[in-house]
Amino acid sequence: MKLEFFEPAMCCSTGLCGPSVDEKLVKLNEDIQQLKNKYPELIIERYMITQQPLRFKENTKVYQLVKDNNKNILPITTINGEVIQTHRYPTLEELEEVIGAEKNAY
Repeated sequence: MKLEFFEPAMCCSTGLCGPSVDEKLVKLNEDIQQLKNKYPELIIERYMITQQPLRFKENTKVYQLVKDNNKNILPITTINGEVIQTHRYPTLEELEEVIGAEKNAY
């Protein structure tokens, strides 16, 4: 199972640098750590539009969303290539709900 975050340009790969750190990114980083601990089989990737633009093109749904809506739609979150959230990061609870549903689908 693969969870991917397609993100806007940030100062570094996690956005946890610079003089004013966005609390949403701090929470996301904490949530990712919890997910990694709880679901060791889960692959989690983060792509920044300025650093990995080809990753955005590889997922046709993500590419079309960005093409139609510009970068305003970011961040986009996918699980197994399917878009589950746009415009904001999902909460830990939302992510666990989707992960649970995906695990039960197999």
